[in-house]
Amino acid sequence: MLFDHDIMDPTVAELVERWSSLYKEGRFSALNVREYWRVKVPEIYSPQPNWNCLRITFDEELAQKMLFDPLERFMCGGDPSQVYQMVRQLDTPPSLCGRVFKNGDPTYGCRDCGMDPTCVLCADCFKNSAHSKHRYKISTSSGGGYCDCGDREAWKSDVFCDIHIKGQMAEQSKNPLEMIPPDLIERIHLIFDCILPYAKELLTYEEGFSIPKDLEIREQDREPTNLSSLYDSKDTFVTMLYNDETHTYDQVINTLERAIDCSQKDAVAFATSIDREGRCIVRCSSFQQCSQTKNVMEKQTSRGSGRPLRVQVMPTYVIAHQIFASRLLTWLHNILESAQAFRLIFSEIVNRDGGSIVENIIWTDTKMWKTARVQWHRLFISGMLMDQESKKMFARTFTKNYSRMMKDFILDDHDHAVSVASLGVQLFTMPTIAHMLVAEEDVLARLLNTFLSECDKKLKDNKLALEQRSSNTLSFRRIQYILYDLKYLLGVKPEVWTRELRCGFLHGYNLLLRLLSMMQGMDPMVRQVGTHMEYEPEWESAFNLHIKLAAVIPLVIEWAASDRIVLIKAYRLLMKSLAELCTEDMKRRYVRELLDYSVSCIEYDVSSAPVSIHLPLSRLVAGLTLHLDKYGLNYNSPEFLVKGKPSPEELMEPVLRTQVMIAQVHAGMWRRNGFSLINQIYFYHNVRCRQEMLDRDVMLLQIAATLIDSNEFLVHLLNRFNLISWAQEDYEMQYLRDDVEDGLEGKAHATSATPHRAFRVFKQVHLVLGNSSKLGNDEDNMRQTVVLVEEYLQLVMTIVSERYTPGIGQIGEEERIKKEIIQLLSIEPMPHSVLNKALPEGTNHETGMEKVIDSVADFKKSSGATKGFYELKKSYYSHYNLFFYHYTREEQSKSEVAQRARKKTAGEEECCPPPVPPAFTVPFTMIVNILQCDVFLHILKTVLKRMMDLKSQSVSESQLQKVLHLVGYALHEEERYYHNNDPYFHFTRRAQKISLLGLLEGLVGHPRTTTHKDLLAWTIRKYHSVLSLSASSSKEAQTSEAVMASTSTSVAASASSEKKRRSDIAAQRKARIMMKMASMQQNFIKTNETLFQETSSTEQTNDVVEPTPMDLTEQLPEDMIAIGPRQTLVQPQEVSHTCILCHQEDQVGRGEGSTGRAMVLGALVQRSTVLSRNRSRRLDQPDNHDPLLLPADLYWGAHTSSCGHTMHAHCWQEYFDDVVKKERRKPYRFRQNLSFDIDKSEYLCPLCEALCNTALPLLPSVTTTAVNLRNQDPPSATPTISLTDWIKGLQTILKHKEEEEDTNCVEGTWTPPSLPSVVMDLMSITSPETAEAFTNLFSNLAATTIPAIPSYTMNMMSNFAHAVYVHGLGVHPNLSSRRIPLMVWASAAYTILTLEETQRNANRALLTSLSSRQRDCLSALIRFAAYVPQCVKKKQAIESASVRLLSVILEGGETAPCILEWDSFSALVTLSLSLPSIFPKILGMAVGSMQDLYLLQVCFLAHLVQLLLTYEKQNPVSEMEVEGEEEEGEEAPKDSAEESGAATGDAEWLVSMLDHCRRMASLPPIAVQPQRLLAYIKENCLPFLRCCGLFFHFLTEVPAPEELQSSVFVWESEFYCLLRYLGLSINQLRPTFDDPALLELVSRWCSDSRVRTLVTSAGSESCVNSWTRINQLVSLPHDYSELINTVSQFPCPASSGDDSRTPTMCLVCGKMLCSQSYCCQTEFPEGSRVMVGACTYHAHYCGAGTGIFLRVRECKILLLSGRIKGCFVSPPYLDEYGETDQGLKRGNPLHLDATQYSRLHAMWLSHSIPDIIAHTVESNSGVVPTEWQHL
Repeated sequence: MLFDHDIMDPTVAELVERWSSLYKEGRFSALNVREYWRVKVPEIYSPQPNWNCLRITFDEELAQKMLFDPLERFMCGGDPSQVYQMVRQLDTPPSLCGRVFKNGDPTYGCRDCGMDPTCVLCADCFKNSAHSKHRYKISTSSGGGYCDCGDREAWKSDVFCDIHIKGQMAEQSKNPLEMIPPDLIERIHLIFDCILPYAKELLTYEEGFSIPKDLEIREQDREPTNLSSLYDSKDTFVTMLYNDETHTYDQVINTLERAIDCSQKDAVAFATSIDREGRCIVRCSSFQQCSQTKNVMEKQTSRGSGRPLRVQVMPTYVIAHQIFASRLLTWLHNILESAQAFRLIFSEIVNRDGGSIVENIIWTDTKMWKTARVQWHRLFISGMLMDQESKKMFARTFTKNYSRMMKDFILDDHDHAVSVASLGVQLFTMPTIAHMLVAEEDVLARLLNTFLSECDKKLKDNKLALEQRSSNTLSFRRIQYILYDLKYLLGVKPEVWTRELRCGFLHGYNLLLRLLSMMQGMDPMVRQVGTHMEYEPEWESAFNLHIKLAAVIPLVIEWAASDRIVLIKAYRLLMKSLAELCTEDMKRRYVRELLDYSVSCIEYDVSSAPVSIHLPLSRLVAGLTLHLDKYGLNYNSPEFLVKGKPSPEELMEPVLRTQVMIAQVHAGMWRRNGFSLINQIYFYHNVRCRQEMLDRDVMLLQIAATLIDSNEFLVHLLNRFNLISWAQEDYEMQYLRDDVEDGLEGKAHATSATPHRAFRVFKQVHLVLGNSSKLGNDEDNMRQTVVLVEEYLQLVMTIVSERYTPGIGQIGEEERIKKEIIQLLSIEPMPHSVLNKALPEGTNHETGMEKVIDSVADFKKSSGATKGFYELKKSYYSHYNLFFYHYTREEQSKSEVAQRARKKTAGEEECCPPPVPPAFTVPFTMIVNILQCDVFLHILKTVLKRMMDLKSQSVSESQLQKVLHLVGYALHEEERYYHNNDPYFHFTRRAQKISLLGLLEGLVGHPRTTTHKDLLAWTIRKYHSVLSLSASSSKEAQTSEAVMASTSTSVAASASSEKKRRSDIAAQRKARIMMKMASMQQNFIKTNETLFQETSSTEQTNDVVEPTPMDLTEQLPEDMIAIGPRQTLVQPQEVSHTCILCHQEDQVGRGEGSTGRAMVLGALVQRSTVLSRNRSRRLDQPDNHDPLLLPADLYWGAHTSSCGHTMHAHCWQEYFDDVVKKERRKPYRFRQNLSFDIDKSEYLCPLCEALCNTALPLLPSVTTTAVNLRNQDPPSATPTISLTDWIKGLQTILKHKEEEEDTNCVEGTWTPPSLPSVVMDLMSITSPETAEAFTNLFSNLAATTIPAIPSYTMNMMSNFAHAVYVHGLGVHPNLSSRRIPLMVWASAAYTILTLEETQRNANRALLTSLSSRQRDCLSALIRFAAYVPQCVKKKQAIESASVRLLSVILEGGETAPCILEWDSFSALVTLSLSLPSIFPKILGMAVGSMQDLYLLQVCFLAHLVQLLLTYEKQNPVSEMEVEGEEEEGEEAPKDSAEESGAATGDAEWLVSMLDHCRRMASLPPIAVQPQRLLAYIKENCLPFLRCCGLFFHFLTEVPAPEELQSSVFVWESEFYCLLRYLGLSINQLRPTFDDPALLELVSRWCSDSRVRTLVTSAGSESCVNSWTRINQLVSLPHDYSELINTVSQFPCPASSGDDSRTPTMCLVCGKMLCSQSYCCQTEFPEGSRVMVGACTYHAHYCGAGTGIFLRVRECKILLLSGRIKGCFVSPPYLDEYGETDQGLKRGNPLHLDATQYSRLHAMWLSHSIPDIIAHTVESNSGVVPTEWQHL
């Protein structure tokens, strides 16, 4: 739009000329432009009848030429590009960024410099600013805000980034409008004046209203000579469907399918477009058809009294104008962003006439659809909010219309983010604008009046009554956004107060008091007696309102406290509000007496009258009172003499009632009030609410304690707790007397004639036995009283000891945070996130933890899977307070246990004495008088005396513990006063009146004080220590020292004697038990004497114990060889297995015939692409795929895994049938949420809950017969066959093979000849000895003698083989398929390849650290693969497969794959296991014979040829050292001379082989360094040899050498060790392959024409460079911000360039996907009408149904398996504390943790994802399930 168009349409030129003429004549107006638009806009933008509404497109080039070019040329008066360039040059570089954020854009806030959390930077500014080195937070935007870079009011320092500092350094001094020609300014005014009203009128058009008359289609347009085509469009209409936040996607999709008869795919596309744009055309036709569609949609969605979808029928020409108006706003936005001059002109226009245009947009915001709203908001931001003065004018207009705007928002159903009200955060967070609005626009009153107008609708008895299920609940929830704006306005307190500012603030404050008055006492509760509550009352709404107000009230207090006048007036208004709320129950008094004190107390019974937790007015008093002392004021200052002002007793009464109610709940008195009350008390103490609830209540009680006499204060508390009678000395006697009299009252009349003596006896008996129900009630009442006393003492302790509040104690904010941290870390060491979450947040959502944490705690870095955590420093252990008022009961108990255990370990006293609290500030010093007043001492005396009385029931150990703590605090306080030379406080002197020390010492050694004996001893010592401080009582001090010593001695003696007594009792008990056991043993032996004799004789005859595996290893010969003529067979171990279901033990193969009990392992078979070296290849047609050989690039495979837990096959079958029956009984909709899918035969292991889908049979060892034969008969000389002759024999088989037609077999059927015919033919070309030796390979007893397999085991074998076929290929069941054995062998090979790669990835030797489940699984799988020929239905399948594979290797041909297209190891596995059964009527098994050695040599050679052919493109430099390369001047050691010579021979031979291979493949020769070639071959051969080692180790069970189990992986040692273990040449490669027949094979392989093509073509790179590469997950950037910035602009592939809402990266291939979005859902399988998300669809092709993804904006790892299973796991990005941040909730900088990422990689590489998902789903079964298929 902003570019020059060299060739201008003549019509356009004529139009611009005409407009220019009218302008010069002074007759140009907006009507001229609108008349042109009236005609041209419908021509270009009108939808045509019966168009495909999903693919409506317009000619944007024509629109540019005919609509936008005239505007630009007229506005610029010439070439637009030159004018734009000129205007831009007048600008200085911008100093304010102002980039508008889109939904999902990354934003960065600086925790050190930001004024509040809303101050954020865009990615570019952040990367180029100093904030990137500060403590920053990262988050994602919800859209609508803009970058604050350059805004001085947003940052405390580093306001500008390096980009925008240039604009600050070049501040322009002149208004750019002064440098622009006036003519140009006037033209711009005219065009802007034309565009803004046009856009406003069209974008707010509603059905039923007419558009402006000057844009209507007129009757004269009907004339053919005029605009008949335009007139014809008048009869075309569209059905427009609008977005709302009421109906779900599925509802809209179903409605569209029925209303417009479209496919589900099209309906999803419509719904996605509606959600993204806000509306969409769903039909374009005649008015009748469009109206019919509208009626259907409204009827469909209005069922159930719900609000129908918003649908409008509109003429197409109106739609055309709306589309053009939207394009105009975008054009105007781009113009405004290009230069400041345009913004200034725009600002002048919209602020004209008092901002009438802005007002109109605000009023009509809810009439527009989503896109139109966003465009206007973006226009305001770019056109007005970038300039300070314009921003102020916009703020004024915004504030004036705030009330109407919010009321429209309440009635609207769109999110707050797309409402014009969301712009409030951009205005109210600027301090200058906020203060201006408070002072001049009375913004606080406007906001609160709007809020109160909604609250008035919910008043009940002048109290807010918020009902959860009421019809207007949603509206009240939406109106609470006002409280956020209120918080923004009050974010920064003013430094300078003006009269207007004071008036504006106090006006708003007064309305806030009205709101708080409505909340004071809301949701009252009455104790339920007799029956439980019928229904739970609603409580959540009130707490949600409190949480939002809790962020506002501290700011209000901060503002009020910053000015003396404001504080006085605010306090007076508060007193008046309290006076108005003062009720009659506050006036009712009665006198309570205790000791010599008579106190007039307020009459109220908490246990029967209403009590509320919500007391915001009372708590506001506490907040403001703390600041009075700053101005020399106090509660009783004359400035606060207000009529009806509450007395201190009345002030604390509501709060005290709440505390008593909570105490009664703890005592079990409110148990019938349900969970509502429990939840409220929980949140009352919770960190989210306690700052403005619990903390304020404690403050208010402390304030009252300073205003009321201490004795009276404690009596008030006792009275409210209903403990006055408890405090009387004769309480227990009176209590018992009352109980007895009450119990006898009903029986007195019946015994009136009884003699007096009889009555006394009856009374005594009744006293002992009593009435059972009455006794239960008495016990309950006494128990409640005991708990209430404990709660009372806790409250008193809290009042006198909790001083870590600035203003109450002489501490600062940092000390308060320290205290919280110390108490939390005393519970247990905590990770940073847990600790930070447990701390209260300030107004800027900061806890302040980082400022102080290092001084009180040490950080222990994360290790392994453990998070890093903070541990309290030893020097702060003494600061621990057991009765910290923020502790819950669980936390208190847990912390006490932890601290006692710590002290026990350290050898200290096992007690937690009270810490020394900080001193009170001057206004609160009177609180300490509580600790020495008479009532307090009387309470101490009462508890201590009752503790001495063993019969006393009204006392508890907890009471004693709290009393000792209170005494400790008093002693601490006296010690402090003594050191300060202050004579006011003398606790010890006053305590002499009650003989406190004597009472304490009297409890030493008392049975009731055993638990707290150490605390008692500490208290006595502390008491003596304080006594000794008094210089005037030196004699008393000396006496006290003696007493203290004797006390300590007596305590120690008592403890020692108690310990000795207990140990004696324990020893006696132990002796009795041992004597009893010995007697029972003797009786058992006598009873079973015969059995013991038989056992002893058996033991004598069987002296030789079978060697354990460890013993066996020690007896092994030095060289163990697994295969070949030198094979060192070892007797297989008979391992017993215990069934995890029936717990019976069995050995595999012990049964004879069909009587054996088959045993199985739970197993999981899954398709896999983990090892794929070519991600572009897929197994697209599994039904026709030939699994004879694995491809060289391993693009597919079938992996088998097992948990290793053994079951009897019969037990397993019963368990599996039960699982299926149980799940079949469930409704289908509930099955989707399981961790397994029964439709795929999945189940969970009964023991470990591992995912399985089949059962792997356990079979006998394959070498048992060979070992037995060798042990029975001495080894005789058997004829041997050379490699050449063996190959000739195989070629003879191929020569006589026959092909049979089989319509059911995709690969064809080959039949081999019989063994005699082959031998006869072989004898003619070789010797008889050779023929005999060849015969022996297939007919020897070791290979053909197969253990008997029970029939049930055979059935299990068939089932497992078939399961591998079905799950491995993903095909339908087919028990007769010839591919079944091939799939078993392919799965065995693929599983071995995977395990080898896993071991190599961990840099481990071949058998090092293999888990038992890996060993058991691999052993069972390879044994099963060897037995496969026994269980196939047609042995011809084995014969045919073997013949075909021999043909591929020995013959080749055009139909067979060439040497570079198949995997040599899978060929070895399949041939080794099938070749012994190649001949008809011969069934054999691989046992590691000479034939297996020859097969290994051939396949090894094939792999060698693959490496040589692809050497040209390999990098010859590897991580392995090149042998034989010595630096100049160095000599090789003599000991290695022989090895060096061997290496030199191998190197030269390899060079000659390389030349031969390339020559036969018609490839040009290349120059190579022999030693580098040798090193390359060794490195790339090692994985193949490791796989062979695994295969033959578990097949033959020949123990592996130590090198293969070493904890240190040395590649060279393992290379030669494997050569030796596999029976190959030990030191050289050449002798292994030095055979003419092998050279002939090499020539045949290399001469295939396809070899040259693959090596030379560009497409062969994946095959060439992948022989040893371990597949890795994609490389991720170290800094998470780099990753999120990279994907921030990722467009949704299905949304025409719109940004993806949930960009997700596949960690396997790196592809970006649009996850969890309807727009990118795909029908899968095709034709099933089942829609799946992008990740599910991608996982099917990329990972064969299994996927691992990173949801970038949320920093979550998503695991998927199949279509219905998935879970989230921890991402690899961690913060500096070693913690993840899923969802970016904390926003700490994240960096890639290599260890964590390697764990994810190992999980993926080992195929553990399905298992992880199953375990995660099972452990979170109670969580609302996720529809994983939609992700």
